[in-house]
Amino acid sequence: MKCWCMILAIVGLLQAQTTYKPDEMKLERLKHLKAPEIRKFSAGIEMAISASDGEAQTHVLQGLNLIHGGWDFEAYRHFLMALEKDPDCMMAYFGIAFATQGDGDEFAKIRVTAIDRALALVKLQAGTALEQAYVRGLFELVSKGPQAAAEMFGRMGKTYPNDLQLALFEIYFLRSGFDEYGMPKEGQKVAQDKLQSLLKKHPESPLLINAWLVIRAENPSPSQEDLALARKLSTMSAEFPPYQHLHGHYEWRVGNFAAAAQAFLRASNLYHGWLKESRLGIIDCPEWIRAESYRAVALSSLGSVESAFQIAESLAKIPIPKNRIGSAGVRMILWEARTLTARLHHRHGGKGYAEKAIASLPKPTEVDSLASFTKAAASYQGLMLYFEGVKSLEKADAKRAGEIATLMNLHGNQMSTSRKAAIEWGEISAFARAFTCLEILSADLQGTVTFQSGKVKSAAYNWFAGARERQAPASRMMPPIVLCPMHSKTGRYYMDQGRFDDAILEFDEGLKLWPNDLILLDGKKEALTRKGDTSAAMLLRFKIDEIRAQK
Repeated sequence: MKCWCMILAIVGLLQAQTTYKPDEMKLERLKHLKAPEIRKFSAGIEMAISASDGEAQTHVLQGLNLIHGGWDFEAYRHFLMALEKDPDCMMAYFGIAFATQGDGDEFAKIRVTAIDRALALVKLQAGTALEQAYVRGLFELVSKGPQAAAEMFGRMGKTYPNDLQLALFEIYFLRSGFDEYGMPKEGQKVAQDKLQSLLKKHPESPLLINAWLVIRAENPSPSQEDLALARKLSTMSAEFPPYQHLHGHYEWRVGNFAAAAQAFLRASNLYHGWLKESRLGIIDCPEWIRAESYRAVALSSLGSVESAFQIAESLAKIPIPKNRIGSAGVRMILWEARTLTARLHHRHGGKGYAEKAIASLPKPTEVDSLASFTKAAASYQGLMLYFEGVKSLEKADAKRAGEIATLMNLHGNQMSTSRKAAIEWGEISAFARAFTCLEILSADLQGTVTFQSGKVKSAAYNWFAGARERQAPASRMMPPIVLCPMHSKTGRYYMDQGRFDDAILEFDEGLKLWPNDLILLDGKKEALTRKGDTSAAMLLRFKIDEIRAQK
């Protein structure tokens, strides 16, 4: 739910301030905006909020529901409104501390001040015992990490068994993901069991359905039951963009690309309407950039390649305000939008695609200008190396391609030393995602160089398999960072060896993680044809045509 590396980094700054003003919580550009919309949250968070003003209580509850619904910036705006009504509202400071996490350091000072103020109010015995417990849980998270926070919120939940939010925080911090076979790890299983118990009591709660889908969003094999819940949630809250995006994520994960593209379009339109109504800019809505990026990928998966590139190229042209360099919106542009066109070229290939991919990336002069405030420049350089290697292979210059593959490996080693800086600059999540991308592409390039050298071709398989193993399912409600399934490389390796059954098995394994992927389906069809199983190949061709016809 959050990028906790950033909040852990500010522990030493706590208690740094001695005086507090509500305006210290507010970014300059937000000081003259109209009040945020009051939304209806059916079966949402309800708790008594200590505040001197009833409107402050309303805004805090709006903010808490928005946090659990996945819209942190809008939550932050409501907490600001609460502080305008009551500058000593403890839960407003608590909410700001939670809502201002994620990639980007624009809120760094605000986070510190909010936590500091919340702790000071606890010392003054402000608020209720429950509210004070929430702040202590937050401090446990800051000082000791998610596992300690889960234990703290779990203990608090036993004292306040009817407080839904305590249970949700415990669940979020308990979750630990899935293994490579799609089985929940220990913490994940406990979190799911607890959430299932809540869902049995409140089966129509959008908040709980959303929580279930969020903690299971990275399951390697999404279930039809989860997809049904995602569809249900999108209709229950048709005007809430995060739920439309979540629906799109699940549709894409099971291979329903047309439905996914439509869901992302709904999310995008809703975010765009919010931007217009709120009089904010695109930089204030990284969620819109994410929805449009995912929509491009969904269209690409569907075979609507031209539309996908149009979206990607439009996103890459979004200007970056120099005074917003530390914002989450700028980070999303730098790390995702500026590389999406190149990553789409990698998926679709074609004659001269490497040259086109290089042309789509920021120019060297721009890369140099970015180096002082973001590590995204290293990502661009790594991608350029990869595509230069591909260009050399297109020219049958295996020696040069091998040299570039070695340079790419050295670049990865150098980039790994920047991890600490990425944490300090508030972009560790984006950094880790890009680093994985370059690891996969480096192995892919080395495998292709080895394969085309014609020497020990079995070594090429090891490189391709290494790339395949590094490639994880979509995460953080975003598509995979590498859009071409690496199972296609191992599958085609087997085809080259005349091992068609092994190739078919490899494509089938890939299709478990990338259902209905056209690259894998085309590869399997070719393997079946070359094996001589024309009837199976014909049936698969019908399926491929059916998918393409949806566009």
